[in-house]
Amino acid sequence: MGKGIIIIKDTDRGMIQTDNGKEIPYVQANADLLGLKEKTSVRFDVYYNDTTKEKTAYNVELQRTGIIIIKDTDRGMINDPNFGEIEAVVPFQKERGIESGATVRYQHLNTGKAVVAVYVEVVEPK
Repeated sequence: MGKGIIIIKDTDRGMIQTDNGKEIPYVQANADLLGLKEKTSVRFDVYYNDTTKEKTAYNVELQRTGIIIIKDTDRGMINDPNFGEIEAVVPFQKERGIESGATVRYQHLNTGKAVVAVYVEVVEPK
């Protein structure tokens, strides 16, 4: 799965600048409903056309990663550049090696009152 930043968005198409600095076009239905907009960090799959030798990104989704700050035993806050501060529910965080300042990935859960982070995992260093 690739990673990058949306640099151009036009309805359900645009361009992504990948982490290695290259630009790749993307196609993603319902981009607005998914929250895709310019300057947001995204993850995506890549389709490679054997005939034209061109690559196109698809399955584009907002990247949900940030720095976690531990508040107590099973709770913390994640500072995510795409979403700001999000409350995190993190069972067994100490036992799982999740410490304040770690970069984590997570999923959103809408509780009806707020969006919280669940499925919090430490991002492995490359």
